[in-house]
Amino acid sequence: MFNTPKTDWKAEDYFNIEDYNRIKNNLAYLKEYSLEIYNEYEIKDMGSDVTYSDLPYAEMINAIEDNLETIAKNTVNVDIGETRNYSDNDYFPNHEEINRIESGILKIYNYLYGQYHGRNKLRFKLNMKGVL
Repeated sequence: MFNTPKTDWKAEDYFNIEDYNRIKNNLAYLKEYSLEIYNEYEIKDMGSDVTYSDLPYAEMINAIEDNLETIAKNTVNVDIGETRNYSDNDYFPNHEEINRIESGILKIYNYLYGQYHGRNKLRFKLNMKGVL
């Protein structure tokens, strides 16, 4: 299920586990949804939902960045901004970077939705008798 991304992050907002899980699950949804239109491709495994006992490791954020870029390149090829790479004990993405990620997710979703629902469809079945 696709959950509406938060695209109005402010400097004073706190990024929590629900935000991480929403972003991670939206990327997994986009990948599956895109296969209705596009050829198979691979994204990095982001695992199951995390809890408050899980730490936000750099590799978790890097997987989000990489998967967003992979989905964009293999589907609608929209501009999602500059993909960043994080290191352990480095800074966490700020509100502008989280806005870029969530806005990119929403942009890809809107394009995929439009492409999927805007496809031309035959009004009959091939090799079948009768018309739909």
